[in-house]
Amino acid sequence: MLHYLYLDYGGLPKYRRELKYSLISLRQELAGVPDARIAVYSDTPALYRSWPVEVVDISAQVHDWAGSGIYHHRIKPAVVLDALGRFSSPVCFVDSDSIIQPGFHAEVSAKLVPEEVWSVTKTAVVMNRFELRNPFPALKGFRTRLPHLGAYRYDLENSWMFNSGLIGMVQAHAPLLEDTLAFIDALIGRARKFPTLEQFALSEVVRLNQIPVSEVRDTFLHYWQGRRRIYMGHRIEKALSPDWDDLTPPKEWDQMNYWAVRAYNYWYGVRHMFDGWRSK
Repeated sequence: MLHYLYLDYGGLPKYRRELKYSLISLRQELAGVPDARIAVYSDTPALYRSWPVEVVDISAQVHDWAGSGIYHHRIKPAVVLDALGRFSSPVCFVDSDSIIQPGFHAEVSAKLVPEEVWSVTKTAVVMNRFELRNPFPALKGFRTRLPHLGAYRYDLENSWMFNSGLIGMVQAHAPLLEDTLAFIDALIGRARKFPTLEQFALSEVVRLNQIPVSEVRDTFLHYWQGRRRIYMGHRIEKALSPDWDDLTPPKEWDQMNYWAVRAYNYWYGVRHMFDGWRSK
């Protein structure tokens, strides 16, 4: 049984609309699939009581999982670690700013199957896509010690980072997440300088454990970038029913056409050009 995970905390309506849009697209993909479930981790679990999902109340955990409120993205690996223990099955964390495409479940499921690599059986960690090497040159000289991996030092040549909009893992990966959380905690005082610290920490721990990373690109549309997210906020508001519990799919899923995104952002920029002045 594969559990897909969504995260809702903080109560911002625009992020909840994104979650709803993404979750509807995932439900459509999972129609008739017997070996998958959806779980929503939320600090307001009552909001999802009518949805056909499993709900996990994290209202008591948010503060600690967010590093005492210092780095909110720390919650992501904490949620994945909790889910591996809670469900005793493979899990796949899904960022809310996403649209699930046909074939997604089959691709994720296939990539979480153990494979033999150089006579050693390993299960890949599933992530969205590779981003870059040496992502934080300012960490030159950084060293720490992790619970399972041991000594770590930042490597200017070999360090790398994958986008964590998608995190698929199995129970054997739990120690990786424990090291990831310790890695984040070692840098949490500098988290403002490294806003993508959680995905860097996970990527590095996976690299040094020589665990393969399997990317999911074509079936997972991730619109985290600013312009695309502004565009999608507008499109989602138009596409979804104002009834929160109405999970009817839109007539068509937005494909984020390049020119449509540019045109909307031009219009948005003109319309909001003087907003800063008006607020003074």
